[in-house]
Amino acid sequence: MKKKFWMLRAWDHVLGLKIPTDLVIMTNDGTQGNRVLEQLGVKTDRVRFWINGVDWELFEVMPDKDEARRNLGIDRKWVLLTVSRLIGWKRVERSIRALPEVVKEYSDVILIVVGDGPERAYLEKLTKELGMENHVRFEGAVGRKEIPKYFAAADIFLSLYDWSNVGNPLLEAMMAGKCIVTLNNGDTGKFIENGYNGVLLEYEELQKLPEVIKRLLADEGCRKQLGKNARRFAKEYFWTWQERMDAEVKEVSNLIKQWERRKIG
Repeated sequence: MKKKFWMLRAWDHVLGLKIPTDLVIMTNDGTQGNRVLEQLGVKTDRVRFWINGVDWELFEVMPDKDEARRNLGIDRKWVLLTVSRLIGWKRVERSIRALPEVVKEYSDVILIVVGDGPERAYLEKLTKELGMENHVRFEGAVGRKEIPKYFAAADIFLSLYDWSNVGNPLLEAMMAGKCIVTLNNGDTGKFIENGYNGVLLEYEELQKLPEVIKRLLADEGCRKQLGKNARRFAKEYFWTWQERMDAEVKEVSNLIKQWERRKIG
């Protein structure tokens, strides 16, 4: 939005969001869409800016770590995990590029990449160029019910997207009680407090990623405490999908009642 003529480049979004409405429900994915609405002059009293609901039933009881690793065929001492669609702005290559330095001290580590997309061929090529074929495993797309196994098997969850990291994978990592390393962009800092329920890096600190990973791999107690606090935050603040949809239905029902009163009046 700081660039010239941004409204012209995003004319379809601008037009859609400026259409007169009684209610705007926007998903808070961390990219600060509420600020866009304010910039476009949308009245805040008509906006409901909510995070997605989550599937708590999948994460209420987590599988045992050793059992999850056996089921997934993972035979390494330390496991790093990323979960996302493999597209450019998800920046999965950042996790891969950190590996050579990590492997120097933690040779029995593996990065599990869950997800598929147009960047996969590039990421596989990069892995070979870095000599990390034995330390990266590409899983491709995974069914929803299988996802908790991957979180259970992981020691550290990495999310290093551009723009924001408040996607469902981060929310699920928090529900799973995982040690999280992520970037402080968008509204990510509203969910992850550095040193309390995760590690929050600034962009200029990305070169420290290998050292951060090594420090966490060396301190199991720290990893467990960060994960415990992340799960506590999730239990306190996250909606189930039923709660999210009930809130939407309530808002729309209120609009209908208002319309009926105006009609009668």
